[in-house]
Amino acid sequence: MKIKNGRSEKIIDVYAVYWSNGETYFYGFSKGYNGLLAYKASNVKIIDPAMSGDFIFFESGIFYKPLIEEKLLDDLLEYDESAYNRFLEILKAEGR
Repeated sequence: MKIKNGRSEKIIDVYAVYWSNGETYFYGFSKGYNGLLAYKASNVKIIDPAMSGDFIFFESGIFYKPLIEEKLLDDLLEYDESAYNRFLEILKAEGR
């Protein structure tokens, strides 16, 4: 899935969709930032709605499976460099 933030022209790759307090959010990577950022659905435009890859339901959302299996989610939200590098390895191994 790809979205575009209303405030910029950057295309953002989405790796999770989750729901909180009646709102829909996306976790995605934006070029120039080495961690996951949350984007409120009402503030973005969906460019490509297809979610490719292996996703699983976890707590209150649908997450790219390696984020959960390798326990990378929290570290990526806090911009942990080793978690970011590990996630890049996973993406490259899948040809992304």
